[in-house]
Amino acid sequence: MTKFKGFTLAEVLITLGIIGVVAAMTMPTLINSTQGAQYKTAFKKSLTVLSQAVVMNIALNDYDLSQVVAGTNAAADTDAAGAQSLWDVFHNRLNIVRETSGVEFDTTAGSADQWIIVSDTDNAERTTFATKHGGTATTTFTGSLTGAKFPDATTILMMNDGIAFIFDNTQANCIQADDRIGVANDNYCYGFIDVNGQKAPNRVVQCDGGVGQVTADDIDDNTCQVSSPTDIYPIALYNQSVIPASSAARAVLYNK
Repeated sequence: MTKFKGFTLAEVLITLGIIGVVAAMTMPTLINSTQGAQYKTAFKKSLTVLSQAVVMNIALNDYDLSQVVAGTNAAADTDAAGAQSLWDVFHNRLNIVRETSGVEFDTTAGSADQWIIVSDTDNAERTTFATKHGGTATTTFTGSLTGAKFPDATTILMMNDGIAFIFDNTQANCIQADDRIGVANDNYCYGFIDVNGQKAPNRVVQCDGGVGQVTADDIDDNTCQVSSPTDIYPIALYNQSVIPASSAARAVLYNK
């Protein structure tokens, strides 16, 4: 008799079942890890692009962030004296495909223009940072934004790669006092980078467990770890610099 070797149908089905269970358990983690890496890369790129825009503006207009004036929301232009607002600096130096403001986004559930911030757990740390560094938009950008759209006084510049730069264009004179003789206090300006624009998840990056504060000497307490980077990052602007404005954002930048 000829004897054939092989697997029975039951064995094949059991093997496929095990593979399916393992895939179901690992795929979400793999997808989140891939998305997190993409968000992290886009955030680092965004900081570089914004910083380069400031440097280019200095080279071409001899104008940095410490000199900006308050501008009209989403429609600011140079005034008679040639002063520039934040809108002028970045609109003129970035590849912008669309610009809008918070007031143009409908709060109606399901609206195509809805831009709701889903999660913003660790906003207290951002408030601490802003309190230490002054700024004129602390009410707009340091309180909790959970479940809310961006405030109406917000300017939103959307770049050709899908990244959105979000800021209050009524801010002016974004200064770090240490670099300016005769200036007593910092006056940082604030904003957000949303690395994938209006698309989900629309979550402000936070430390694992929602921890991570800035100590009295402005040094992170080193407890902040970010295992799953998200898409919205708070930033601070001053002089020629664009920097992360929370422990979580810094942890992503420095791969903690």
